[in-house]
Amino acid sequence: MSLEGTRVYAAFDRTTHVKDLKIDPYLPLFWALDFNVDPMSSVVAQMAHGQVSVLDEIVIRHGTTHEACAEFLARYGKHRADVVVFGDASGHHQMTSGASDYEMLQEYFRAHSNLATQYRTPHSNPSVRLRVNLMNAKLRTAAGRVDLLVDGKCRDLIKDFEQVMYRADSGQIDKERDRMRTHLSDALGYMVWQECRSPAPVGEQPRRLL
Repeated sequence: MSLEGTRVYAAFDRTTHVKDLKIDPYLPLFWALDFNVDPMSSVVAQMAHGQVSVLDEIVIRHGTTHEACAEFLARYGKHRADVVVFGDASGHHQMTSGASDYEMLQEYFRAHSNLATQYRTPHSNPSVRLRVNLMNAKLRTAAGRVDLLVDGKCRDLIKDFEQVMYRADSGQIDKERDRMRTHLSDALGYMVWQECRSPAPVGEQPRRLL
């Protein structure tokens, strides 16, 4: 059966999932990045009692890691609680400068911020299928519970949820349909996977950098 034209995040409904959300100054901020040059994309979220609240998005055309850090600190540099950084495994790859995106991010935060920062950044990504399935399950559980909400200011993330489609006869996400799409939902998906997936079976040890 062809999946062409089928929404990847079919559980999303803006009348249900888009709300006016408020930041809790006492909860950690989750900053999830997709290291894509154009656009450099990231989302800012918090989580309480199993519910994910996506508060903001940062989208920078032809952006750099340093520019993303500067914009994040301009918005949230005075947050009272910790910042927890998430992202995809490509952030560990060394750039032409000799440093990886995560190394540049850590260096920037040390130089420009007093925020307590943790890093939960895997060396390998989950399969797209598992990540998408978990995202849809957070949007609406099998019992009908909504465990993921998005602030209305996250316009590009909302577009992702409504417009990202599967390619024909492949089950693969169509990343060519619109080059602006998929980056924010991917970033959020990496965070959701790290924080919300079921614990690994006994004997398996998920890898994290802290």
